[in-house]
Amino acid sequence: MKTLKLTVDDYVAIIAIDQPGSGINTVTLEMITEFHDILDEIEQDNTIRAAILYSAKKDRFIAGADIQIIKSFKIAQKAFEFSRKHQQLLNRIYHLGIPVIAAIHGPALGSGLETAIACHYRIATDHPVTRFALPDVKLGLCPAGGGTQHLPRLVGINEALSMLLSGQNIYARRAKEINLVNELIHADGLIRAAKNVAEKLTGEKSNAEDYHNLNGSGNNSLVSGTRDRQKISNSKLSGRAVASSSARIGFTENNPIMRRLIYSKAEKDIQVRTRGLYPAPKSILNCVKYGLQHGMEKGLGFETETFEYLAGTPESQQLIDNYILIQRSRKNPSESKPVPVSHIGLLGAGLMGSGITSVSIQNGFQITLKDRDFSSAIRGKKTVWEDLEPDVNAGAISEFERDRLLSGIYLTDQLSDLQNLPLIIEAVFEDLSVKHAVLKETEPILPDNGIFATNTSAIPIAEIAKAAKRPERIIGMHYFSPVQKMPLLEVIRSEITDEEVVSTACDVGIRQGKHVIVVSDSPGFYVTRILMPMLNEALLLLEEGADIRIVDTAMKNFGFPVGPITLIDEAGIDVVLHITETMNSIFKKREIRISQTIHRLYEAGYSGRKNLNGFYEYRNKKKVLNEDIYHFFGGSGRKDFILEEIQERISLMMINEAVVCLQEDILQHPNDGDTGAMLGMGFPPVLGGPFRYIDRLGARRIWNRLEYLRGIHGDRFKPAGILSDHIRSNKRFYA
Repeated sequence: MKTLKLTVDDYVAIIAIDQPGSGINTVTLEMITEFHDILDEIEQDNTIRAAILYSAKKDRFIAGADIQIIKSFKIAQKAFEFSRKHQQLLNRIYHLGIPVIAAIHGPALGSGLETAIACHYRIATDHPVTRFALPDVKLGLCPAGGGTQHLPRLVGINEALSMLLSGQNIYARRAKEINLVNELIHADGLIRAAKNVAEKLTGEKSNAEDYHNLNGSGNNSLVSGTRDRQKISNSKLSGRAVASSSARIGFTENNPIMRRLIYSKAEKDIQVRTRGLYPAPKSILNCVKYGLQHGMEKGLGFETETFEYLAGTPESQQLIDNYILIQRSRKNPSESKPVPVSHIGLLGAGLMGSGITSVSIQNGFQITLKDRDFSSAIRGKKTVWEDLEPDVNAGAISEFERDRLLSGIYLTDQLSDLQNLPLIIEAVFEDLSVKHAVLKETEPILPDNGIFATNTSAIPIAEIAKAAKRPERIIGMHYFSPVQKMPLLEVIRSEITDEEVVSTACDVGIRQGKHVIVVSDSPGFYVTRILMPMLNEALLLLEEGADIRIVDTAMKNFGFPVGPITLIDEAGIDVVLHITETMNSIFKKREIRISQTIHRLYEAGYSGRKNLNGFYEYRNKKKVLNEDIYHFFGGSGRKDFILEEIQERISLMMINEAVVCLQEDILQHPNDGDTGAMLGMGFPPVLGGPFRYIDRLGARRIWNRLEYLRGIHGDRFKPAGILSDHIRSNKRFYA
């Protein structure tokens, strides 16, 4: 079966994209070959005046390059071959001689967006599913199909660099504002509107029927007569319709001084964001600069060479491996059939409860939100409204869509209003006695197959389930704050949790848009379990005389998004103290020294950002070092530490703990450990997670460094036993 289908209706070629056996369309080498064949047919038929490209998939345009192609980039020449062939196809579309209209509904990403840009006119739906991005930078790559050359000429240098260097989505309304698309339309009228555009661009009146339900079918009739293809091309494809028009590069951006300023600012931003760890952003900027200086043709060649270079870098290969790895966490790992859930009960309308509510309603769930009183529940719904407002402002959703989503939230202060809901999630205070009380009250209103999920970050599920009459129906669903932004959900099963319950929790999390890992029950579970030794080591370094800012800077240079001391402030000193106490029993057994300073800070009234008083002070929206806090760490006199020593001590404490978690069967596979570390705590993606990092450096090297540190700092650095097994058998965590 083929991906592309050509029909001709009233002199217009309609190309439907419908990749067989897949819910999405991707660019493959086979598709490129098919496209050339279709262009041959169009060129041989002089009656065809215009072409329309659209997707026959529901809510999908083209999602980028096929994953098998992305994997093949590790093989020499594969990246070069793909880029060159993709560019040749898109160049042929652009020079076809008749107007080609991209009718876009759904995501146009990567190679999909480049294909749309090669068309002469883009009409898109204003539906929330329609979005545009060039996310190649997230894989350590640059665009391969001309994106670094066409996009700046289409939308201007500033807007292009914003898209190219971030890889972030922009939505339909914003795309129209920056000239990425020419016209917006409601989804139901997309094909009819595209046909109208074809009429305008060719100047020929058409008597075509209603196309809005077109699904790749047509009368396929070749209307007799001829059209002067070159005349149509010359007279109609000008100005706003042509993809590579340089009109958007305005006077200021054409000014050499202004361009240098734009490039200089971009270079500084890249350095701040990447710390020099990722070569792709700088390479993308170089592609843009080179193409605008030397012209389109040379720019395209430079892009292909850059793409080939980046595909061969260890950074890109690691990020591609990460992408493939993390996609597995979007599939339910349980083979059991989940309980059907469309309406969730949520206990607690605070920060976590409102966050869970927000991601739930945006993904098709209804929520009954309960708090101790109605005014608290109202505040929770107001928080959800505030979460949605930036999406409205960005054009991702309309005000009507926002209000429709909010109508799916039912507020109450009565537990009986949650009667017989299949899943109830509690997001109450992190205290065992409070959770026991809530569970005892809630369990009687659950149906026979109902599930009680606790959003706890550290308290063992078995301890919470002791208050239950049916402990097998209790499970942990650990969301990370802020829920709206953090992509991970940690599902925690106790020894007696029903498999149906596990499957249901995973199913709900995936439908909420989360990446899900399943871990076994233990204080701190997995992510919090490996985070705490890392934070503890940072505190011990401060006790030894390290500077707060140097510790944070060292770990940001290692690749973490924030430093560990800043993270303590962000999480809250009280929260870190509570988790430390919860996990204390684990670390005492292994004679791991725990810093006691966090207790003294809490008793002295330090809470972190939440009360504007922590390791840093937060005044007038500025974050400055709190010099007074050194009183708790031996005084203001600080010692010099080598950055590499700080990085090694803090990172190896966390990495070794991850291996211990695998050793103790908290993790079932290193996949989950790497996914959880990267998505849950910001472990540097360029290093691939703790287990891939060990494979990269070698188990023996990690073992040796841990033993060296153990000799200096004690048994908290004792290597996990699995490491010695791997050394003896020359084994890796990944084949």
